[in-house]
Amino acid sequence: MFKNYFDIAYVIDDSKIVGKLHSRIIEKLSISQEIKNYHNPVQGLKNLIRDIMAEQKVLLLIDLDMPELNGPDFLEVISELNVDPSKLSIYIISSSISEHLNCEILYHRCVRRHISKPLKKEDLVYQQLKILYKRRNLPVISKTA
Repeated sequence: MFKNYFDIAYVIDDSKIVGKLHSRIIEKLSISQEIKNYHNPVQGLKNLIRDIMAEQKVLLLIDLDMPELNGPDFLEVISELNVDPSKLSIYIISSSISEHLNCEILYHRCVRRHISKPLKKEDLVYQQLKILYKRRNLPVISKTA
């Protein structure tokens, strides 16, 4: 269904264990040709910018609460790149979403959804299906279907 829908998937989370778990989910879903996992958000951002500029189709799963560069600051840098939303799909994966909901950057046109940790395979599949249905002007499916 989503076989290699994205060129590259980025998982950026300061927790190595969570990063590995989320990378494994992406791998099992086969929705990306390549998976890049970073627990250092600064290094992840540098490589992400390079891939965005190369016009790769990118999936980004990002935590909000990270040292050095938090999620909202990370997304602010990305918003300055004027990225085509069809080339970048961002999912905020965080255990503390509510404290960041007032931050405008979380409503960036490339942010698809806020999902609570831990990410479940079904959450990601459901969100991607909704996007595909919307792009093809099909009726939106229900999560129970």
